Amino acid sequence: MFKETPLLLSRIEELLKAGVDFAFYRSPKSDQVVLLQLSAIKDESYNSCDDLWVTCPFSEEHSPYYYRVFSEESFKLDSTFRDDQFKTLEVPNSTLNEYRSKVFHAIDEIGKGLMNKVVLHTQIEVAYSKEIHRLIHKVLAADIEGFRYSFYSAELGLWMGITPEVLVQSDRRDFKTMALAGTRKLEDLDVDPFREKERAEQAWVTKEIVELLNESADFMHVGEVETVKAGKLAHLRTIIKGKMKSHLTTADIANILHPTAAVCGYPKSLAYRYIEENEILDRSLYSGYLGRVQKESSSLYVNLRCMSYKEGMIKVYVGAGITADSDPELETEEIRMKTSTLASILMA
Repeated sequence: MFKETPLLLSRIEELLKAGVDFAFYRSPKSDQVVLLQLSAIKDESYNSCDDLWVTCPFSEEHSPYYYRVFSEESFKLDSTFRDDQFKTLEVPNSTLNEYRSKVFHAIDEIGKGLMNKVVLHTQIEVAYSKEIHRLIHKVLAADIEGFRYSFYSAELGLWMGITPEVLVQSDRRDFKTMALAGTRKLEDLDVDPFREKERAEQAWVTKEIVELLNESADFMHVGEVETVKAGKLAHLRTIIKGKMKSHLTTADIANILHPTAAVCGYPKSLAYRYIEENEILDRSLYSGYLGRVQKESSSLYVNLRCMSYKEGMIKVYVGAGITADSDPELETEEIRMKTSTLASILMA
């Protein structure tokens, strides 16, 4: 049974009431929750800071938001939150039908040879009347693989999520990133394995990362494609490691990679233009990136499996990669399936 951590719960509630900028996070494979109190940086002084929280929207029109870390606390969880049942949010038929239509249109455009892949997203709104500090606590305590976080700023509002995707991690000049694509229910993987469509998509994501970093790294090593678990879902993943050139920083690598083919498409410039022209909904921080940048080591994550909260409403963000071989019905089902990461927490 899930046992709340009283001090952590009270600190979340206290900071929400105070309305100050903060970030709580829990790194993969860690039982520690870290609290950072933040101060927004409005000029170029972030270049001289040794400890920053960074968040960047999807849109290339917006520069990253930088926050100076001025205090840090850590909490060891008394227990983790777990739900063994596969649950999904109830997605309105109107949302599913609209998404299906967008997939058909994208497949037609891909068929014209304009691009190989484009990632389309949608949003599901859920009324939420329970105590928000307890929801944040459950997100941080979730027994789900990934980077668990909650972030608030007066400018960007309240966000939380559990993302499986590293954008870039670094230790001095050594860096690691990943190509992540394809989605399956973990329990169905034996009877419903990844198709050639997902493997081709994975190859494009990997190819784009290597192309983007080719002139920024002294060397790179591309690992084998592997199947990884993310909650009750499975994905294809390739780890890419290397050593960045001496004049570059983690922030430089992040800006080179973002937005990756995993959240935008391939080729990136064409897919991005298609998204800008055809997606009506604002992605905001969804499929952007966030995390902590320090002098010696940094970790930035793609903001997937995330949700925002405002005045009793939760907005859940989900997306899927569309290629010439996409089946609109399967892609629409993938959207519903991807709500499973947050569904159990919201429904608890």
